[in-house]
Amino acid sequence: MVHLHSAWLWPAARALQERAGVPVVFTVHSLDRAEYEIGQFITSWDVQDEVIHAADRLIALSRSEEDLLVHYCPEVADRIRIVGNGIEDIPLPRRARSPEEPPIVLYSGRFVDRKGIRELLEAIPVVLEAAPETRFVLVGGYGGGAEVERCWMDEVLRPWRDQIHFTGWLTPARVAAWYRAADVLLVPSWYEPFGMVVLEGMLHGLPIVATRVGGPASILRHGRTGLLVPPKDPRALAAALLRLIEDPALRRRLGVAAGEEVRRTWLWPRIVEKMAAVYGEVAAASPLPQRTAA
Repeated sequence: MVHLHSAWLWPAARALQERAGVPVVFTVHSLDRAEYEIGQFITSWDVQDEVIHAADRLIALSRSEEDLLVHYCPEVADRIRIVGNGIEDIPLPRRARSPEEPPIVLYSGRFVDRKGIRELLEAIPVVLEAAPETRFVLVGGYGGGAEVERCWMDEVLRPWRDQIHFTGWLTPARVAAWYRAADVLLVPSWYEPFGMVVLEGMLHGLPIVATRVGGPASILRHGRTGLLVPPKDPRALAAALLRLIEDPALRRRLGVAAGEEVRRTWLWPRIVEKMAAVYGEVAAASPLPQRTAA
């Protein structure tokens, strides 16, 4: 079988499906139509729509993504299976920073509207007025930190310039270093089919403030492994952040629970089991001859 992760590779998969009867499994990492309607991001839905209707099985990353698939393409409902992404384990990080040091709030991701970056920037002054020693580290964007700052540091934020650090694009190793240094992870997306950043934060033992959408709402348990807030609500983001900034014991409790949960549920061996079950289902229904072990 062919397991397709990008609709742009559909011509090759379609040829194998049509000419040789090879079954196709398609993981829908995000729905282009939702990217446009929810995230206001221009995409090409026609190609993805064709793959969705032709695939033998569809992998949705979360229950909300399954719901969106059924909403847009009700004909494929019986072919959808939910299998989230997985992550590789790492040793529990050791905090090198003193508890007396000001807390660091970390954002890691693309600088696009659907990631909630504008709501994050609106929340920062609210937080800093109440907790002026807090530092914000914003990882991502295109180019270096100075370039990203020029694009996103508006006049409202300038009084807090010393408390806000734009890193620009970083290597995975340097991103991991910020995870180890941070005290809170913020995931303010409008639309988030899964959210690997959530698993990464949990793996590093970070308490997480995330919007109650998609993957984050499926992965996190409000009040136990993170705090969930409504999307597009800077005041709610600020209030949740201040709750964690002002309560180190709550930060520790949520971070420890998050680390335990990600290792119990989201490591690759558990996810591979779920994916293998889908493969077995597809293989059993395939007209192609089955190979047996020698």
